[in-house]
Amino acid sequence: MSQPSLIIHVPRDMLERYGQEGFGLYAAIAPGVRARGVPVTFVERPATTDLSHYTKHDFHLVHHGFLRRFNLLNCGIAYLWPYWYLDQRGVLCDSSLGRAHPDLSQIPLDRATGFVDRVGGRLQEKGQSKHDQPPRRGAMAEGAIVVFLQGLSDPVLRSMAMLETEMLDTVIAGREGRRVLIKAHPKFPATIATAHAEALAAAHEGVEMVDANVHDLLEGAYCSVSICSGACFEGLFHRTPAVLFGRADFAACAWSVDSAEEGVRALREVGQVAFEYERFLYWFLQRKMFNAQDARLVDRVIQRISRTGFDLGVSVTMEEPKAGIGGLRTGGPAPP
Repeated sequence: MSQPSLIIHVPRDMLERYGQEGFGLYAAIAPGVRARGVPVTFVERPATTDLSHYTKHDFHLVHHGFLRRFNLLNCGIAYLWPYWYLDQRGVLCDSSLGRAHPDLSQIPLDRATGFVDRVGGRLQEKGQSKHDQPPRRGAMAEGAIVVFLQGLSDPVLRSMAMLETEMLDTVIAGREGRRVLIKAHPKFPATIATAHAEALAAAHEGVEMVDANVHDLLEGAYCSVSICSGACFEGLFHRTPAVLFGRADFAACAWSVDSAEEGVRALREVGQVAFEYERFLYWFLQRKMFNAQDARLVDRVIQRISRTGFDLGVSVTMEEPKAGIGGLRTGGPAPP
């Protein structure tokens, strides 16, 4: 049998921009994989979920995919750089971790706290988020409910338990006098939900539409609310609890709701929940994701591929990584 190839499927604009060198994690692994005799080819990601586009003899990495096949892993940034998914179910709301129930008790709290303080401190100091943000001006949401709208992208539509307009009405019904600060998505600033939010702000005292840095909103907030926003994930670094009105793969450290009644209850009680922010974030990012800056990344990716049962025709000599703490074995650990 001929040598299998590693085929990396990326959007057309990224293929045109980066060519056969790739970007992110792909650029980090491609030279090393090629050096071991495995051809690496970047191709345009099919616009369909038809699996006939993916050859059986080769192994496939699909950027922001949600496909399930024996010789395929779905890839993408796991909310913040440099952590990436290599997952057999999908990324973000579609990833395997959405169904995990981790036992976090075995993770050393001091190590987890150091990790969260270090990574979160950088995010907060620089005011960084997935999307460009206004400059930080200081915390402005002490004790408030902060709502992050997301628009109607495909992942959000697959995830949502209700429309964002219904979510907003639930927040108003359950706020119990708290201020509500609503931020539109930078890529979708004019939607039905943003128009509804503006109407609610005009009709209710203490309800505002704001265009502020996400960290100014998350710092000191009572809770964050969204369908499945990465801003709520970032809020975990602030120890701000999240109420999610859709599927998310960080649901093990949030309160997920699927009805208005449950949403009102969550808004009333979420402040009393003792979420294990430090241990969860360490487990999620360090134990389940792949660090694109890891010096051992090529070996870890080859090892991850081998754990699917596919033989890429090369071996690694590094020690087998631990399965992780109590969840599904879907990633490889980054350096501690």
